[in-house]
Amino acid sequence: MKTSTTGTVHAALDLVAEQARAAGGTDTRSRMVRFFLRDDDGGWDDARLLALLDCTGDAGVPIDLALIPQCTGEALAAALRERKRAAPAALGLHQHGWAHLNHESGGRKCEFGEARSFEAQCSDLRAGREHLQQAFGGSLDPFFTPPWNRCSELTPALLAGLGFAALSRDRSAPAQFFLPELAVDLDWSRQRRLAVAGGEEPAQRTALELARCILKHGGSSPIGVMLHHADMGAGDLDTLRTLLLAVQSHPAARWQPMRELVGAAASGVRASGPAHLAVGEPVGRAERVRL
Repeated sequence: MKTSTTGTVHAALDLVAEQARAAGGTDTRSRMVRFFLRDDDGGWDDARLLALLDCTGDAGVPIDLALIPQCTGEALAAALRERKRAAPAALGLHQHGWAHLNHESGGRKCEFGEARSFEAQCSDLRAGREHLQQAFGGSLDPFFTPPWNRCSELTPALLAGLGFAALSRDRSAPAQFFLPELAVDLDWSRQRRLAVAGGEEPAQRTALELARCILKHGGSSPIGVMLHHADMGAGDLDTLRTLLLAVQSHPAARWQPMRELVGAAASGVRASGPAHLAVGEPVGRAERVRL
C-alpha cells in the first residue's frame, strides 16, 4: 500500500507521463521526469552534512553539495574525498560563493550582488575555486551556486569567463544569457517552515509542493530540490528518505547528478553570446539557456 507521500507524488508523475504519451512520445526517455538534489552550505555543521549523505546513500539517490570554500576545512574535505572514491556517481561537489557573507547595505542578502565591483567578484570567485580545487582536484564540478540563490546581472558573465560550466539558482531568478542553468524548484526548509506556521504536516505539504512542481515543469526541464542540511534533524531525514524513495520507485522518474544533466544538454546549447567570455571582454546578449 502506498504512503500518502508516495501516492501524491506518483499521481503527478502518472499524469505527466500520460500527457507525454498522448503527445506522441514513443521514447521512454522522453517521458522521464528528471530530478536533482542540491544541498547548500557545505562547510557548516559537518556532522549533519554527513548524516544527510548517509540518508541519500541509503536511498540510492545522488546528491550535489554546494560547498562554501572558506568554510570547507581539511577534515570535511577528507571525508568527502573518501565518499567520492567509494561511490563517484553518488556525490557531486561544486562551489557555493566564497565565504557566504552578505555585502549589500540594504535589501536582500547577497554575496555577489550589485554592491560589489567586477574586480571584487572575480577575486572571490577565483579564490573560492582555487581553494576547492586544491581540496578536490578533478572531482570538483565547474558549477556555481550563489549564496541565497541570487547574484548580480554581471556575475553569470564573469563565471563564464572564468571557465564555469553551469549556474544553479532558484527558478524565479532573472534571465541570464551566458551559462546553462539548473534551477531549483522546491526549498525543503521553506516548506517545513510554512507547514509549521500553518499547522500542516510537513511531509504532506512537501509532497504536495513537489507534485505541483512536477505538473508545472516535469515535462520540460529537470526539477531541483534544495536542501540545507544544517536545518535538518533526524525527523527531517526520515521524511526526506520517504520522499526520495517515492520518486525513485516510479518508472517515469529518475534522480540524476547535476553533471549528467549539464552534460546531456551541452550538445544542444546554442549561445550567440560569450559562452567562454574572457575576463574583461565586453558582454553581449545571447539566447537564454535553461536546462
